[in-house]
Amino acid sequence: MKIKIQARHIALTSDLKAYVKRRIKYALGSRYDNIKHIVVTLSDVNGPRGGEDKRCKVHIALNGKQEIVIDDKQTHFHSAIDLATERASLALTRRIERLRNKARRFKNTFKSNKREKAENNSEYRPENTEDYYGYDYDFGFSPRY
Repeated sequence: MKIKIQARHIALTSDLKAYVKRRIKYALGSRYDNIKHIVVTLSDVNGPRGGEDKRCKVHIALNGKQEIVIDDKQTHFHSAIDLATERASLALTRRIERLRNKARRFKNTFKSNKREKAENNSEYRPENTEDYYGYDYDFGFSPRY
């Protein structure tokens, strides 16, 4: 899994870069096998004017599945990164759980279809496998004495 960090309209320091990597690894570390790559974009929307303008955008590309995009704005970069990574962790957990449930439902559908076919096949077969003369035609020729 690759983590790419981008900065727009700000200077990306090594401390901020290390903080982002640490938070991403902590929040998404247990789900590395489902993630192809992550792109984190930090930007200052208003520039020097202030306000809630520090933006952290987390873009998660999953293996063979739809992508997850989380966007968060706060007054400080650290709080924006914290909230965005926490929301990304929850969204990823939900997505993986939905896929697992979908697979279970799909698997159980086939199980129920097999069960119905087996029940339908047993309807055509009589309960008693002996014929009128007492021969069990399931296990070959064996007269009943």
